[in-house]
Amino acid sequence: MNDELIRDLLHEVADDVEPGDRLDAIRAATAPARRTHRGWWVGGGAGLVAASVVTALALTTGGAPQTDGPGPADVPSAPPSSPTTAPAAPTAVPTDPGPGSGVVAVYFVGDTTRGPRLFREFQPRADRGDAAAEALVAAVEGRALDADYRSAWPLGASVRSVERTASGIVVDLRDVPDERPDGVSAQDAGLAVEQVVRTAQAAYGLGKLPVRLVLDGAESSRILGVATAEALTGAPDADVLAPVSLSEPAEGQVVRAGRFIVTDGRAISTDGRITLRVQRWQGTAVALGPVTFTLSPVDGPFEAFGGDLGSDDLQPGEYAVIATVQNADGTVDSDTRRITVVD
Repeated sequence: MNDELIRDLLHEVADDVEPGDRLDAIRAATAPARRTHRGWWVGGGAGLVAASVVTALALTTGGAPQTDGPGPADVPSAPPSSPTTAPAAPTAVPTDPGPGSGVVAVYFVGDTTRGPRLFREFQPRADRGDAAAEALVAAVEGRALDADYRSAWPLGASVRSVERTASGIVVDLRDVPDERPDGVSAQDAGLAVEQVVRTAQAAYGLGKLPVRLVLDGAESSRILGVATAEALTGAPDADVLAPVSLSEPAEGQVVRAGRFIVTDGRAISTDGRITLRVQRWQGTAVALGPVTFTLSPVDGPFEAFGGDLGSDDLQPGEYAVIATVQNADGTVDSDTRRITVVD
């Protein structure tokens, strides 16, 4: 998939999408489920929709190769020591795309220094039917673009339907136990429910609509041991979201040499900053950056960041775009996107 096609998919707006229950078609059109998990998490999103580009930074090659730095899927032992600091810039908050967009926002589980947390991944639409159904199928069945993401739902769990009602959203699940199975922690069960709640809310793009979960068309007071008698609006962001999440670039995105690498996302950091760098996918040599952005305040604990990285000095090949934040306890969390630069 070339860079123009990805760009078109990420910014396309469909004016006349007809909702419908097309789960079989959606499953046939999307990739097989992947529930893989490596030692560290990477990735946070597959492209941002409706977010303006805010800062153009033509970065030259710089930053000494970090001999103790990570591979693309590792945590750096410390933030880059001498980053360039970019001034604060007005940044459009990464928002959920809603039903008329060419992408869907899907929440998956990944690992952080704080334990498992949720990551938002933007995926190009595979079907022109019901965006909410497509997104929920991907979330529950673990159909992430990034192989480091997973679903917290038990294998075999699936989505029967999703419906927008006057009072909120109703998601009908099947092959899901009402009590928590052996081997499933209370935290994972809670994250599974949060996956569905947040993915459903993002699909309609109307904020924290109440989400009611039912099993095989019937009310259930508990799902995976989590109380579901009442509609849910989601836990506080700081309790369930990863400290840093890249919305753009997309996982696997192709970038033509000389064009900007658009980056944006959301993060929470004790020093109010986020550091970006580009390094070879194989190895730790820094090809661009590091550069530090001041996070832009938004509603809630998470803040937005964004900017353009110049690719003029990048040779064709595979690279990792890495965003890093500092935590209060001195640890760092990073989010990584794998891209390919071509002539």
